[in-house]
Amino acid sequence: MTRLENKESPFTPGKPVPVEYFVAREKEIDRLDRTIRQASSGRNENIFITGERGIGKSSLARFFRYKAEKEYGFVGTHCFLGGIRDLEGMIRMIFQRLLQEVTDKNIFDKLKDFFGKYIKGFTLFGVGVEFTDDRTELRSLLDNFLPVLRKINETMKSDNKNGIILILDDLNGITGVSDFSHFIKSTVDELATSKNYIPLLLILVGTQERQEDLIKYQPSVARIFDIIDLTTMNKEESKEFFITAFKKQNIDISESAIDLMIRFSGGFPMLMHEVGDAVFYEDIDNKIDRKDALFGIHIAADIVGRKYLDPQVYSALRSKTYRSILRKMGSLPIGNSFHRKDIIPQMRENEQKNLDNFIRKIKKLGIIREEEVRGEYSFINQLYHLYIKIEALRSETTKPNKKS
Repeated sequence: MTRLENKESPFTPGKPVPVEYFVAREKEIDRLDRTIRQASSGRNENIFITGERGIGKSSLARFFRYKAEKEYGFVGTHCFLGGIRDLEGMIRMIFQRLLQEVTDKNIFDKLKDFFGKYIKGFTLFGVGVEFTDDRTELRSLLDNFLPVLRKINETMKSDNKNGIILILDDLNGITGVSDFSHFIKSTVDELATSKNYIPLLLILVGTQERQEDLIKYQPSVARIFDIIDLTTMNKEESKEFFITAFKKQNIDISESAIDLMIRFSGGFPMLMHEVGDAVFYEDIDNKIDRKDALFGIHIAADIVGRKYLDPQVYSALRSKTYRSILRKMGSLPIGNSFHRKDIIPQMRENEQKNLDNFIRKIKKLGIIREEEVRGEYSFINQLYHLYIKIEALRSETTKPNKKS
């Protein structure tokens, strides 16, 4: 039997979750709903969505924007600032994206007229809008950031729009610029002390390290934001996620298959999408059983390992000794924590001498975490462990045969 053709996966590995597939995070959504309502009444509200990589920060922000626009009449943009290293580049990105993403032609025309002198070129409805890259003009927009937002808000009121939502995501570069922290602080302070309120919802999305960058350059930033710290999904939320996704494609899934998928994705939305996508394409009869799940999980482990471990971890572990220790860790039982003493018997003398340095390095790289008991560790997620096991098996099967 061959796999079903023309299947469209409900999973989106490596991308924010489409709003129609967003499930769980009920507590966070309730908090965000309250925040939107407060902002729509004329207040400035500031949120920092944080958590580990792959935990679903961008997906939650995307869903939040959807609710703000569809249910509360906001207009806004979701900017990914990964390549931005200065405030002029940031301000160009914000207003360019705002124009590009407006779907209401009437509002687009008004914003086009308002930003007229800053626009280098555009096509219908903002597709391909290109803002000026003249730094003097961008500095003028930056220095007048709040007056510009006030004018935008006034312009949209006649179209029954109730506020502005700005999401700044992928902050890896910009939080290393001290001016960014001061810009955020001064913007919020000016809004708080002004009598001319703006219903502005400002959302920053980043890891804890990015949050710490902001505070390092401007300690007062710590009091500005309401922090939403995302953790891994629990088993019930994970189960709901998989059942909902497969149900949309009319696929039945057994309890044992779901249990395996939950176990190996560990509550990380990023990994849940990788596992779900791989299992989805293993299915041939719209009925996923334990065997389908096992095959899919092995494929997902290989994909995740090549995406995240090969470029980040294996490149950092260049020594043959470190590579050898990592392969031997792959032989440990999947799903269990382990003690350093568990792997020492498998090691040669030079590997034993380097074991503690190796453990420190892979902790820093985000492969393992330390448990409460001293000397006890566990893998951050089991797909990493499975990939290391797969790599160890590959290494064994590709070793040259010894001459007799």
